This record gives sequence, C-alpha cells and structure tokens, in this order.
Amino acid sequence: MSSNTEKFAMQSWPLRRYDFPMPIRYHLSPSKKPGVVICLHGYQDHALSMIRRIGWWEKELPFQILAINGPFPVPIWTADGFKEAYSWYFRDTSRDLEFVSPATTASRLKCLVGDLSLAEIPKVIFGFSQGGFLASYVATELENVRGIIGLGCGYPLENYARVKPMRVHAVHGDQDERIAYAPEQKNFEEVLKLGHQGAFHLIPGLTHRVEPSVEQLVRELALDCLV
Repeated sequence: MSSNTEKFAMQSWPLRRYDFPMPIRYHLSPSKKPGVVICLHGYQDHALSMIRRIGWWEKELPFQILAINGPFPVPIWTADGFKEAYSWYFRDTSRDLEFVSPATTASRLKCLVGDLSLAEIPKVIFGFSQGGFLASYVATELENVRGIIGLGCGYPLENYARVKPMRVHAVHGDQDERIAYAPEQKNFEEVLKLGHQGAFHLIPGLTHRVEPSVEQLVRELALDCLV
C-alpha cells in the first residue's frame, strides 16, 4: 500500500455520530445602541486574543460586542504547555472530509444568540480568517443582520447567494501570507454581483493577522452598517 493510500485510508472506515457537550465561552459587553458586533476569531485562536489584538478589550466602544470562542478545542503545544485555542468547524474539501460543517456551527450560534436575548438586536458579524469564512453561514441563521466585515478570509459565493442583500466589506492585507488577496478580491467582486453592497479594502503591509492598524476602519464600517 502506498504512503498516500495509507494516509487517506480512514476515509473508508465506518462512521457513527454521537453528541458531546461542547461548552462555548463568550464575552458580552454591556448593552448599547445602535447594536452588537459579533466577533468570530480565526483557526487555532480564541476570542480574547482577537479583541485584544484589535484593541477592543476593556475599551469604550460605540456598540456592544459579543466575542465568542469556537466550540472545538485545538490546543497548541508550546514549551510552557498547551495554549488554549479553538476551531469553528472541521472539514477539508480538497480531501472530501467533513466532520462538522460551518452550517452546523452556525445553527448552534443561533441558539447562543437567542439565549443571550440578542435575537432582535441589530447585528454586524466581524470575522477573521476561518471566522470570516463562517460569517456568511451565521448571517443566514440570524435575524436583523445589518452587515458582514471579513478580515483576511474567503467569500464562499454559493453561501453569499443565500444571504439576503446587505453591506459586506472585505479587509485584506496585501502581504497576507496565508490567504492571498488577489483571488479573494475576485471572489468578493462576484459576491457584490449578488446584490450586496460594500468594498474591498486592501491594507498595505498587513499580513495574516488582526492588529490595531485596522481598528478604526473596522469600527467605522461596523457603525456604518448599524446606523
């Protein structure tokens, strides 16, 4: 058996599904008009890291924020022990592998938003990397979503076709080493053709990360969507 065949042999194994209790931690700032910004972090990251890096942790903001940890732990081993980190879903379309789909996670986040009495509140979804890819799935589940802001992420055309027309903004670094901006800029242009309104904001010198340099832009875009 070749090494390549061995590598993917488990795809043919029998599979059974079971439910496990998966706690979701979140940070919710005090209620404030004009609405709430839902923050979705990237793969192998967590919510506190995201809002700290953009500069929103313990900062007075003109809107409420809901920063959520992904439900699936994917800890990173370091010299000091495991670093807490999370994922939103598990799939690899290039290998036809899918254990938890983005749609499944989005439906669970709808439950969380309802449990927090935020179902009716105007919302903007702000997602980085994997969280940005998830954003359109979440938008199809939630009520009163006013806009989506993606940072360093992809834009699945088939799913944006299911999102009602709204403001959609892309923020992308021209030095992003993980997700090249040129293909996603083309994908974003196709998203706008579906009836969404927004712009592709190319940030000089920005790599694949959340940092304070984009804070003012993201804040202004979120407010523009909410008011």
